[in-house]
Amino acid sequence: MAVDLYDELGGGYDVIINWERRLARETPFYRDLFARHQVARLLDVGCGTGWHARLFAGWGIAVVAADPSRAMLDVAGEVTRGLPVQLVEAGFAELPGLCETPFQAVVCLGNTLPHATTPRARAAALAAFRQCLAPGGVCVIQTLNYDLLRATGERFQPLSHGVVDGREQILLRMFDFGAVTWQFNILRFTRRDTGWEFTVSSAQHLPVFSADLAAQLQAAGFHGVRLLGGFDGNQFDPGASDMLLAVGQG
Repeated sequence: MAVDLYDELGGGYDVIINWERRLARETPFYRDLFARHQVARLLDVGCGTGWHARLFAGWGIAVVAADPSRAMLDVAGEVTRGLPVQLVEAGFAELPGLCETPFQAVVCLGNTLPHATTPRARAAALAAFRQCLAPGGVCVIQTLNYDLLRATGERFQPLSHGVVDGREQILLRMFDFGAVTWQFNILRFTRRDTGWEFTVSSAQHLPVFSADLAAQLQAAGFHGVRLLGGFDGNQFDPGASDMLLAVGQG
């Protein structure tokens, strides 16, 4: 995974997301899903700054939250303080070492899976997700709708604005399309006393296309795979959905 990009952003990553609004939208979906699968332990892969881990732990779920970025985990430690969350510095390759005690749920949210940048790395990551699941457990993967991005050629994600360490920041996310991997860029503008400062952080993504992901989840041993277009539970539409949300059972 692209540790450097996220280490550079640190707490500034949260400028991108309105967490209060996002979690309010997602809560009914996860509440229902986790109740049906009797989730007591959960693995959050690519936990970032820990807001999903905080949400789930607030429901009494014991969460192991893994991320390869030390800077992300430092923020997550503050976000989840006092809750039953174990933070682990680990990327996809280290996941099998976390699976001695199985989980009733594995989640990989916030467009984390594309950071497995080769087909072999993705297959290994999905196999690790399956290995970590208890019988009857559930896996949830959320990514951008790469089918739509490929069809439209849209390079730019919504502009984000906020304050980090007392400084106004504007973040622009954009892709440079490649034949196999796409370069994901975050352009960060910070207002200084002397004017605006500009930096760019980049990482490679292996795009996640819906038909590929469904087949890859089945190959990894998941069954009952559903592809949704959002947390309202509607079926995924490659030409219109805001996101790709894959749900599979162990």
